[in-house]
Amino acid sequence: MSTQRTAWAQRFVDARILTVADVYAVSAVSDRYGEADATVLLALAFAVRAPRVGHAGVNLANLQEKVTRGAVPAVADVLEMNDDGSAPDDGDAAAAEAAADLPWPDPAGWTSRVEHSAMVGGVAQAAHPFVIQRLGGERLLLTRRMYQEQVRVAQAIRARAASDVPESARIPGLESLIGALFEDPASEGANAVRLAEQKRLAIIVGGPGTGKTFSICRLLAALLSSAVAAHAPVIKLAAPTGKAAARMREAIREATADDATSPLNVTSQVRAALRGLEATTLHKLIGMRPDGTCRHSQQAPMVADIVVVDEVSMVDLAMMRRVLEAVPVSARLVLLGDRDQLASVEAGCVLSDLVAGAMAGPLKSCVQSFGVSQRFKTARSIGQIAACLQSHQSAFEGIPSDPDDRQALAIEVLTKRSRGADHARITWLGPASREASGRAARASGEQLEALARPYIEGFDADASDLPPRLPGYAALLRGAFEGTGQPPTSPLLHAELLAALDHYRVLAVHRRGPLGVAGLEQSISARIRGYLAKATGDRGGIQWIGRPVLITENAYDLQLMNGDVGLIVPTLVGDRAVFPGDQRGEVRTVALTRLPPHQGALVMTVHKSQGSQFDRVAVVLAGRTSTVQTRELIYTAITRAKKRVDWLGDEGELREALATPVARASGLEPLLAGDG
Repeated sequence: MSTQRTAWAQRFVDARILTVADVYAVSAVSDRYGEADATVLLALAFAVRAPRVGHAGVNLANLQEKVTRGAVPAVADVLEMNDDGSAPDDGDAAAAEAAADLPWPDPAGWTSRVEHSAMVGGVAQAAHPFVIQRLGGERLLLTRRMYQEQVRVAQAIRARAASDVPESARIPGLESLIGALFEDPASEGANAVRLAEQKRLAIIVGGPGTGKTFSICRLLAALLSSAVAAHAPVIKLAAPTGKAAARMREAIREATADDATSPLNVTSQVRAALRGLEATTLHKLIGMRPDGTCRHSQQAPMVADIVVVDEVSMVDLAMMRRVLEAVPVSARLVLLGDRDQLASVEAGCVLSDLVAGAMAGPLKSCVQSFGVSQRFKTARSIGQIAACLQSHQSAFEGIPSDPDDRQALAIEVLTKRSRGADHARITWLGPASREASGRAARASGEQLEALARPYIEGFDADASDLPPRLPGYAALLRGAFEGTGQPPTSPLLHAELLAALDHYRVLAVHRRGPLGVAGLEQSISARIRGYLAKATGDRGGIQWIGRPVLITENAYDLQLMNGDVGLIVPTLVGDRAVFPGDQRGEVRTVALTRLPPHQGALVMTVHKSQGSQFDRVAVVLAGRTSTVQTRELIYTAITRAKKRVDWLGDEGELREALATPVARASGLEPLLAGDG
């Protein structure tokens, strides 16, 4: 392609708003349709770009405002700080200024010109590569592919929503079983079981700890209890990531444990069947191949009687379409999620669209909302913050109805100014500091010590003045080398170390920079490594004894999934990485040379933490204006904690993040209602 043919977008490419691929995708077909209008081609390039930054399409009427205000980069992390702390683009502020100076077309006539292009058609004109979808008084410009993804998802959802389970497949004696499985037969959980028993599609939404998985475990128990041995239902459990799938499996095993808080009143055979259920990633569920095709589809659906998908907020539009088409129409499909968590990394906000579409129309009878969280009964401050940041009125006591008042209360609790809050649950480490103009914000030595301390010393889960009840993994490991407790090579010690490590995690907004995963991992690991070095005989190198590692790619041959966390420890056959085993207290050992792609696990992004929970989290804000630092990100980070939250950042930065909800351009909701 000649430079002359792409000159219409060169300044947008130079500003890193568009990529060369966006431009070439449009240029490659423009001659075929005789389109030469530079403003039209620019709009189409933005429609190509949209899915990469999370949107189904673009609204040209406010595109300039959104890009300029957010300075949304076209390439992930392109505006993040360098690892040495320098800021070559002066962060998002410089990007916003550069975006404002670009040659944007006049919004008043831009949509009209695009709408009349030979490359753009209506929703029924399949020969045109781009679509204008009318959303009330607005227009959404999409690629034909993204529009069809929306249509196929909407059609599959509406078909399932309109289909009840036939009487022959219903659970006999359901009310009797509900009475045995729930203390309150009128509870949200019992109603969720009734819904999923009756409908081919059940959408169960609620915040952390509201009982979604608890209730689904009881639904599965009811199905298994009523099954004839020869016709036991085929149950499939799945989640978007390996970590979320593992957490799903763990939650079911916790619910079926003999010492569970709410014992499960079922036979030993049903209990064993529940404990034997496996959860997998969505990619493995549908048999997705490297070329994007799937083993299971409409033409070759999987064998299943009920499919349960957790963490649906993380599922993008294309993956949801694949799942809907792979699940047989005769099966029950249960979708679980929290509408206020971060949306998928890829295009779409499917769960939010489903919940919005359920306000009226065919989905209304398919949704059960959970509003009462059990997780934060003893951690009131965390529960208050979570309830304040939800998009709907929470059942949490004392939460204002006005959204602005809820945001103000969340800030008061996080900055420990709120009366009546359990301030011991919240630790504000203060703002990061800027050493010089143009340099990235950095944590002080004192702040870094505070972030590392729970890994080393442990902490008291109830934030009292008592000695720590949850040990630090580093202290346990050093003690083993110094002769206290189990020997360093003991699998029992390794299981104890993994459990201690899982009590706490540091979460960051970005991957790079002094306040990102890379910079914080380096600083915190140096402190922990220094604490362990004398005892472990640290000889240098990357894989030091005591280093936590986070798997970043699925490795099915090793049964390691993206998001799994392990620890490098000494064994009788040399240093190895150990990971939690299938049973509580067991570990799996992997040779260091066989480890799939991985990174340090002391710090992870908030996105990576989805599907996980810890007793304590430390949330480190970006230290600057950031397009990804939103209300949903703060909510997701805070709700990873069950008992304590530390946070490092400026109050103004926090206030700005909470006032910035994620707004993704999507046309799925009207299609769910039968419009568009």
